[in-house]
Amino acid sequence: MRILLIQYKMLGDVLTSTIIADQLKIIYPDAHLDYLIIAHAGALVAHHPAIDNLIKVTKSDFEKMSFIISLSRKLKHNKYDLLIDAYGKNNSAVLSLLSRAKQRIGYKKWFSRLAYTDAVKNIPNSSIYKAGIALGSRMLLTTPLTSDVQWHLKPQIYLKPTEKTEGEKWLLQSGIDLKKSLTMVSVLGSSTNKTLPFTSMAKVLDNFVNQTGSQLLFNYIPSQKKDALAIYNTCSITTQKHIFIDAFAPSIRDFVKILSHCTSIIGNEGGAINMGKALNIPTFAIFSPWINKASWNISEDGKKHISVHLQDYLPELYKNSSPGNMKSQAMELYQQFDTELMFPNLEKFIEENY
Repeated sequence: MRILLIQYKMLGDVLTSTIIADQLKIIYPDAHLDYLIIAHAGALVAHHPAIDNLIKVTKSDFEKMSFIISLSRKLKHNKYDLLIDAYGKNNSAVLSLLSRAKQRIGYKKWFSRLAYTDAVKNIPNSSIYKAGIALGSRMLLTTPLTSDVQWHLKPQIYLKPTEKTEGEKWLLQSGIDLKKSLTMVSVLGSSTNKTLPFTSMAKVLDNFVNQTGSQLLFNYIPSQKKDALAIYNTCSITTQKHIFIDAFAPSIRDFVKILSHCTSIIGNEGGAINMGKALNIPTFAIFSPWINKASWNISEDGKKHISVHLQDYLPELYKNSSPGNMKSQAMELYQQFDTELMFPNLEKFIEENY
């Protein structure tokens, strides 16, 4: 049996949708499973036991209909028995249709009757999603295939022992003392409206270092170093002494190798936080005011995984409106997100994990 799973982007989505692959291999243990993703996300799903092959595409290619048609011709030769479109956008729907897979499953949308043989209605507030909406909505796509859905499945990142050793060597070469606690900081979000203001992040780090004395690594790429330095310079002199500002991972896979050795990861909610969860290390996530926390608070237990959201503290600011409707007001809402509000939660996180 041959299966094609489509997710495409973003990093967190590609990682999260691996639970579909896990479920499919439970149902069809001998199946060959291809996973179509955006190329740079391959580092997160490498060596995954439920994935037999990665089909990597670039953003510029996948958004061209000519490429979709060309790719579909190649995929038709694989004669897929089953296709699951977890991305659910126009291009992936066209690709699903043209693949000629015998069974095609996707979310119920305006194009679903044409693209899929089975269209599943996404129910974002269903009570069955014990692990969170982000996971539950993906597992819904497997309901046409089994009555025994493993709703508890969670994304995992798989590292070889040699890769963990490489991460350890990198840390030692960067001057990190592996006998002391080490904290990764998701210091910048994927966009400005998903990034805690720099002065607020500095206050969080000052408080955190004051309580833990932990060594800190900043998660950023070279093009973001100016912003990372701005946050570094806003921190107290004491905190700065704990930050290894010039130590940044050269690639996503290298970042994962390093992250696996950290005591925890804290900071802006996003892909890096999800990577931490997939490596089974504690996480403290600060949600953007316009992101729906219920969608992405995966594995939150109030101990090992804690997240904070402005709506938790000042619900009156939302006036019965969902966070998703407040995107245009994100920066104004961030100004209301006084760090003092989250400090009790941060203290609890530290008590549980440091």
